[in-house]
Amino acid sequence: MKSKRRRVNNYNDDAQGEAILPPEMFCEVLARLPVESILRFRSVCKSWCRMIQSPYFISLQLGVTKNKPCRFIVQSQREVDMSSLYLVDIEDLKAREIQLEKIKCRTRLKFKLPALGVRCFCDGFLCMASEKRLDPVCICNPITKESVILPLSRSKAHLLRHKLAFGFDQSSGKYKVIRDYRTSSNKHLSKFQIITLGESSWRQLNPPQNLCTSDWDAAVFWNGSLHWIIDDETIDEPILAFDLSSETFYTIPFHRLCFSHECYELQVLGASLTIVEHNSHMIKIWEVAGNKVKGFSANCREENDTYVCWNKYFFYKTISQLSHKSFMLQVCITDNKNVKKDWFTRFVPEKAQYFHQDIHGLPEHFNTAHFKPSFVSPNALLSVQSQLPVLKSS
Repeated sequence: MKSKRRRVNNYNDDAQGEAILPPEMFCEVLARLPVESILRFRSVCKSWCRMIQSPYFISLQLGVTKNKPCRFIVQSQREVDMSSLYLVDIEDLKAREIQLEKIKCRTRLKFKLPALGVRCFCDGFLCMASEKRLDPVCICNPITKESVILPLSRSKAHLLRHKLAFGFDQSSGKYKVIRDYRTSSNKHLSKFQIITLGESSWRQLNPPQNLCTSDWDAAVFWNGSLHWIIDDETIDEPILAFDLSSETFYTIPFHRLCFSHECYELQVLGASLTIVEHNSHMIKIWEVAGNKVKGFSANCREENDTYVCWNKYFFYKTISQLSHKSFMLQVCITDNKNVKKDWFTRFVPEKAQYFHQDIHGLPEHFNTAHFKPSFVSPNALLSVQSQLPVLKSS
């Protein structure tokens, strides 16, 4: 009995003395857990909460997350049902509801966060705004439940549509937001404004020519630049790009055969900027190669029969490429009353098979954005950037 009691006492003495694992190693373990587990562990004790909120852990967790597959944020497209976001884990077929009303926002503006839609993302942040108004623009971290409002434009213009793009400038270590909008006074011309997070006002940008970007897709951030599809079939270089470092526009050539911009999507599949071309029964993946100095080219990487006759009532968007053998699609069906319903499905071209992803709790008709959860506070983005952990966007 004495020997057993002595062994127990020795173990307790060790546990109450120095930690079994050094703090750095403990952070390494925590950072590799699912974000839902990390959120629960903040409530274990004050020391764990401080550790999870430390700049070291925040930077470490974000770095680990970049090597993991993207998760998705889903929001209903119906205005009456936009009060929640859903963090979707495709691998485990789970969705975690995040109520927008519980997200903190320090502002005197009279608006409700649930009235805004998710327009784009970068790292662990969502950029939210109205589709018909320039103000307000909100940067939100749905994991920490914090948000900030960007400086107002004070514009009274009547908008036909309002889109946002969000990226990280590695040369300056700062995040930048670009808005792309059209007004009723000039329906066929996109106007651009930019703001660096921490600045007090938006700045006007001048694209290389009068053009209009596609209404269908958000901008894609890749290789330090933001990219849009130009809504003009007569242009030989239909991809517009904006370098966040030099703050200059340039274009990328792609000889599209279809005359409808709806047949093309810009995506980052793997580490490459790709153009997903789809028609009634085919899907082609074009990979963009090159740089601004040597020029760009787009080469067809693969072509697959979808074995389905798609149309305006039954169509899809490519969400991601899970591997070289399968794609994740968001399929939408519209009935004769124009009621739409969305769901996720995995498509395996080699087997000519579709696998429905049964995820409970999602809204019937929704938008999807890629998302990599982090614990960075959006309030820190508006302060001195050098005090932030090093965040290098992929």
